[in-house]
Amino acid sequence: MNNTFIRILIVDDEENTRNLIRRCIDWDEIGIEIAGEASSGQEALDMLEKINIDIVITDIRMQFMDGLEFSKRTIKRFPYIKIIVLTAYEEFEYAQEGIKIGISDFLLKPIKRAKLKESVSSLKSKIETERMSRAEYIKLKERLSENFLYLKEKFLNDLIQRSYSSENIIDKILYFSVESITKYIQVALIGISHIDNEEFKSEEDSVLLDLACAEIVKKYFQDYEDVHVIIDNSRKIVILNSNPKIDIIFSCEKIKELLINRLNCYVSVGIGNAYKDLKNIKKSYREAFEALNYKVVYGKNQVICFNDISIDNHGLDVKNEETNELGFYIKAGIDEKSRAIIDKIFKDIDTTKNYNIGQVRVLSINIVTMVFNSITELGLDYEQMLENKDFPYNSILKIDKITEMREYLIWFILNATKFIKGARAKKVNKVFVEIAEYIKKNISDPELSLSSIANKFYLNPSYLSRVFKQEIGYSFIEYLTKIRIEKAIELLKETDLRNYEVCEKIGVPDPNYFGKCFKKYTGISVSDFKKAQII
Repeated sequence: MNNTFIRILIVDDEENTRNLIRRCIDWDEIGIEIAGEASSGQEALDMLEKINIDIVITDIRMQFMDGLEFSKRTIKRFPYIKIIVLTAYEEFEYAQEGIKIGISDFLLKPIKRAKLKESVSSLKSKIETERMSRAEYIKLKERLSENFLYLKEKFLNDLIQRSYSSENIIDKILYFSVESITKYIQVALIGISHIDNEEFKSEEDSVLLDLACAEIVKKYFQDYEDVHVIIDNSRKIVILNSNPKIDIIFSCEKIKELLINRLNCYVSVGIGNAYKDLKNIKKSYREAFEALNYKVVYGKNQVICFNDISIDNHGLDVKNEETNELGFYIKAGIDEKSRAIIDKIFKDIDTTKNYNIGQVRVLSINIVTMVFNSITELGLDYEQMLENKDFPYNSILKIDKITEMREYLIWFILNATKFIKGARAKKVNKVFVEIAEYIKKNISDPELSLSSIANKFYLNPSYLSRVFKQEIGYSFIEYLTKIRIEKAIELLKETDLRNYEVCEKIGVPDPNYFGKCFKKYTGISVSDFKKAQII
């Protein structure tokens, strides 16, 4: 079905009425798709959590939850949805109360094909107009202007860490007025840490220190239009210098002294090589990152240039795509593919047989550095992975055989992926334990939904839906239904509550809908289940 179609949900407890609405109009012809049907208000609310709907057609008279109550709940959760209410002549005055709720239109029964077509076509036009309205466009333009500096920083971050196609990059460069980076670029990276014991500093302290440092660096370069200062995803301060007349090493030494004196902190700076074209901006950034990591060798409060640590490998180099792949698989916790890349690198070395152990050590140190970078980008502390083991750089320097180096790197990356998977699992498990407890405590709330839970736990609903399926094996609605039915089974076994009372306890106000869910889950009806308990 065409994605531009307007999507409709039909809600009526009479199947004949639903069939009549479905068949009385050629919906495709007017660009409308019937995306689903529901026999009760509760069933419809659950469907709205799972599918995108533009228009709802609902009967006003339905058991357990009438059309006005259903419309009220729908508009509260999904204010953009347009609602058409079907009503008999004698109910029309009552139906008019729906205007206060926000119902879009009312149609008298019996349904007339022309009136229905006219109503949905009118709402379709209104929806399309709203999507393209000038007022919304102006509002977005204003918001864009307000967030210009943030968007510019995000764009520059994307440039140094991701790939851009040449087709869409030029317009962005012109829009953000950073044309000079296409002719000359050199990246410097500043890492900051507290002089006092970092363990006793809060995350807020660290963020405030980073922001204070960034402001000082920005002020230092405020008169230079060709120097851009941003904060990257690992909270390092990035200097993008596109002015070849600036002595970046001298500037970084001055900045280091300023930061140390004003903020009483440790400062390390890594500087990448200068290049004359934009395609090497990521390379200069990676070089700066690698140089910065050498603070563990050179100590704190140092300005370290990549040129000072780089060694001519005479062709022994991991291809960029292999490095990117390895970093991705490690961050994703995919150990088999990570190992396969190491095996491929050492197979190439073994095939050529032109490399000595010294060159392989340099390669291995670069791979370890890349792994540390990948772990840091995830917001993890690689020292926790090492525990009390010997630091990898020290171990690499002690290895004298290429075969042993391969085995060591495989062991190292397997530990890294295991560490990342463990950290990710702990985070996800903690969140889901809290969500499960919240659902159990609030199971009687009929308003429980994917969006309300996501909002409660400050999560993106799409992320929560995806992770629910991956981690739990159920969709959110399936899981919520499972918990509710299991609670209902418990109540039916242990109490003499009537059906409607059980429904209230589990947050399903519609006994008819409850009966359908119960039978689908258990295979038998509620009444048969009760009889089985008596026998």
